[in-house]
Amino acid sequence: MIIPGGHFIRICFFLIFFGMLPVGCQFIGTIANGTHKVYTVLADDRSLADDVSDIRINLEIRDALARHKGSLAFDIDVTVFEGEVLLTGAIPDILLIHEAIATAWSVAGVRKVYTYIRLNEPLSVDEVARDAAVAAKVRTELGLTKGVASSNYKLVVENKTAYLMGIRASDAEYETALAVLKNSVGIDQVICLMR
Repeated sequence: MIIPGGHFIRICFFLIFFGMLPVGCQFIGTIANGTHKVYTVLADDRSLADDVSDIRINLEIRDALARHKGSLAFDIDVTVFEGEVLLTGAIPDILLIHEAIATAWSVAGVRKVYTYIRLNEPLSVDEVARDAAVAAKVRTELGLTKGVASSNYKLVVENKTAYLMGIRASDAEYETALAVLKNSVGIDQVICLMR
């Protein structure tokens, strides 16, 4: 895999800073992006090549959104799992939502784009912090739940809605993970984007 020059440096910094170089590690790190969003990065048991590819796609989409219009990078959350992109957040302009979707599709390696951007004002800092706390708690619970391989999933919580991406290893595992989400305080709705 060839990574364009400028992006290679960003990915190396990202990998070194968050300790994601060891293969097969479990690490959850939270990044504050400005004052609006809190992003969580999960290094899982998938291959390093898969992780690097997803990180590259994520960074390229965020970079393109920031170059297009700076506020888009703050108001839209980008999550990538094996080339599938989830866009969440809120923008009060339908044209900007369409531009954000087109931007995601323009990045090499994107296989599918799930769009859950709300036509509304962005969440407040307190609301974002609340969602981040709920997501961290649920990720921990999923990681400790017997029969659930948390590396099969990526979880995003935005506006009290939980989005579950990843691979459905078995019906039993999926049902167990879903039960954890549905019984979690701070989650009003669960949207499953499992393969």
